[in-house]
Order: sequence, then C-alpha cells, then structure tokens
Amino acid sequence: MRMAKQGAKIQQLPIDVLQPNPLHPRDNIDEGSLQELKESIALQGILEPILVASTPAGYQIIAGERRWRAAKLVGLTTIPAVVREVSPQQMLEMALVEDIQQQRLNPLDRAKAFKRLHDEFDLSIKAIAQKIGKSSAYVINSIRLLRLPDALKDGLLSGLISEGHARALMGLGNTKIIIEVYKQVLREHASVRRTEELARITKRGENEAQRDVISYSHIESLHNYLEKKLNIPGMMIKIDQTRSMLKISLRARGYGNKEKLFFRFSDLVGWSKRTKGV
Repeated sequence: MRMAKQGAKIQQLPIDVLQPNPLHPRDNIDEGSLQELKESIALQGILEPILVASTPAGYQIIAGERRWRAAKLVGLTTIPAVVREVSPQQMLEMALVEDIQQQRLNPLDRAKAFKRLHDEFDLSIKAIAQKIGKSSAYVINSIRLLRLPDALKDGLLSGLISEGHARALMGLGNTKIIIEVYKQVLREHASVRRTEELARITKRGENEAQRDVISYSHIESLHNYLEKKLNIPGMMIKIDQTRSMLKISLRARGYGNKEKLFFRFSDLVGWSKRTKGV
C-alpha cells in the first residue's frame, strides 16, 4: 500500500464493489468528458486515488465517481482508493466541495445541494458558505434559482441562458412577467447586461402602473357611498378599473327606478338640470 496525504492509506479496491454516492449533488455526468477521461486512464492509469466511505450498505464513492466510471469503461478490475468513516452529511459536503472546485455542477444541481445541506442537515447559510469558500450571498442567490419557472430552468440547463441571465430575470418576481421578458431575451439573443436593462425597464413600468391603481379599500368606500346616497332597492353598482380606465356602472330595475336613479345621481354629482320626459 502507498500512503496518501495526511497519512491516509491507499488501497486497491475491487471496482465492482464500489457504489456511487447516493447523496451526490450532480445528477448527470457529461459523456464526452467521460470518454476523454477513459482515454487518459487507458494511457496513464489513475494518477489520484478516489475517496470512498465505508457504510453499512458497502463502499460508497465520496469523490472520484468520474474516475471510477471511466476505469470501468477501460476494463480495470481494481482502483486506488482512500477509505474514510464519514457521516451522510460529510459525504454530501465533500462531494459538493469537490464538484464546486472542479466546476462540474450546473447551477441547479449546486442550488439543490445547498438547499439539502440547509434543510436536511440544518446547516446555516453562513456555514455552507464557509465550507465551500464562497460568500453567503452566493449561496442565497444559488438557492433562489430553484424558484425559477420551469421554462427558465430548462433554458439554464440547455445553455440558452446563463446563470447571470437567470438572476436578472428572477428579480422580476411575477412568473408571467418573467417568462415574457425571457422570451424577449431569447428573441434578441440578449447579453446579461441587456437582460438586466430589460428587467429594470420592466420593473419601472410595473411600479408606475401600480401607482396608477386605485386601492380596493377606496373602491369599496365609493361603492358603499353610492349605495347609501342613491338608496334605490335592487340597484346594482359595479366599479371596474384597468391601467387606463375607471368604469362605474349603475343599474336599476323596476317601475320608476330608472328615473329615480337618474335624478338622484344628477343631484349627487351637482348636475341640477332636470329635463322632463327623460
């Protein structure tokens, strides 16, 4: 046996007894890079041992799953490994750190791993950030990607947009608006900076529109006021608004109620002219 760093022993383990890490944050392994690694191992062998956990279920790979898979493709029967006794949390942490350092995780896999550490293992955002050598804001922004509409998640995974695009669009909040701006980004083949600009313009327009909206409480107060002042049995009052229009509908049925509504409303708004025969 050779000696690994920090005195850990390197063992040659049968390749078929190893299992992939069930907690591994990465969902998929790129087949192209796996073939390249296979060719490298066929020429030079495995230069660095994989890291393995000894669990009740058997040997599970913490770090080095790509090397293990490529070694199987080459036809090796054993693989150099360092065996450790670790907890499930440590298995996830170590696999996550390796993948982040090697930049192998897509943004959504990374976000899922952060959320799992936070939810299942009760790690704080600060603790996660310290373990991976990143800022707390980096962890928070990553987790927020999981709230993206499915269309944007698909675009992120397929490479239509980058994480920078996704973060700019995510700030819009409303799913329908996010998707509309996302479509414009795709039509324009917009850069991240252009996407941020589109998001700012859209937000500004939404804020201006919200300032033009009459609150429900004001509309309800007007409805009650008209109902009390006009005081016609069976009268219907309907108040609608859009961004550019306010519509008030008054309806009265029954003999004589139409005339009552007309004259009482005329008095209410200060229009005193009463024409007979109306």
